Order: sequence, then C-alpha cells, then structure tokens
Amino acid sequence: MTMRKLSTGDDSTLGSYKKLTTIVLGEESAAVKYLDNKIAQSPKGENEEVLADESQMLLMLFSLE
Repeated sequence: MTMRKLSTGDDSTLGSYKKLTTIVLGEESAAVKYLDNKIAQSPKGENEEVLADESQMLLMLFSLE
C-alpha cells in the first residue's frame, strides 16, 4: 500500500503537516502545538501517516487559530 501524498508532493504524515503549518502559521501556533502533541503520542512519531483528506486537515488546523 502506498502512502497518500499532499498537493505539495510530500507524504501525508504528521511531520509534513507540521512543516507546512510551521511555515504558514508560525512555530508557536496552536496548530503546531496540536501536531507536536499528536507526534508525541504516535508510535511512528513524525512518520505517522495522516489518513484524513488534505482539505479536512487544513480546515481543522486553521480553525485552531
């Protein structure tokens, strides 16, 4: 099974979302803190695949701000 890809071409992982969210919203944003928490809880850390649709993830992350 292949990993989902984001529109940027990156793998759909918690780490990819954190990288993109940090660029757009800043390192101290609530969305980055949320992703940091998810990464800490995940057995695969930043490499945990995100199965949710990209548009749903972006809406959720931006709604945290």
